[in-house]
Amino acid sequence: MPAPALLALQQATRAHQRAHGCNAHTFEDGEGLWQLVAAHQPRRVLELGTGLGYTACLMALASPEAVVDTLEGDAIHAELARDQIAQLGLQQRVRLHEGSFSVTLPALQLQAGSLDLVFFDGNMPAFVLVQHFHSLLAPGGLLVCANLELNGPQGARRAKAELNDATRWERLPGLENGLTWVARKQGDAALQHELVRSGP
Repeated sequence: MPAPALLALQQATRAHQRAHGCNAHTFEDGEGLWQLVAAHQPRRVLELGTGLGYTACLMALASPEAVVDTLEGDAIHAELARDQIAQLGLQQRVRLHEGSFSVTLPALQLQAGSLDLVFFDGNMPAFVLVQHFHSLLAPGGLLVCANLELNGPQGARRAKAELNDATRWERLPGLENGLTWVARKQGDAALQHELVRSGP
């Protein structure tokens, strides 16, 4: 169950979005995300789309040994998120990287198979980005992917086809009434597939 401080942060995010008309929409299924993270206890987490820090803090609290690297492109949102992270005393485990995904993600120099969970909450994800998440996840790692339906049923067709590839992913029950997809990277077969693709 998300802590009261997290619920207050979620409400603050809603208020900020209404006041500024910006894209800092809060994640609307905190309970479902909490249960997912608490059940799997990931230690290495990547988030794309910090907003005001609600989901990054939620994942860190639901998995007490997790370190969350969270990326945010909006300077105002990044500043507000840093304040929220500090108020919850999570500065050592929630590391915010400010800048566009195209800059901050490569700068992390993440190794293949190094992550236990990726949470994407930016604009509609590109097909190549979803493929990249697959390579970054360890076998059995989870991808939580929002905004696949941002442009309606025809949006993100290739990304959705990728996540429906049963040789690479196992689809799990979604969050936010199915609007946010959850998929587990397939195990040994997925790892072997990555090795074949990468070559000797």
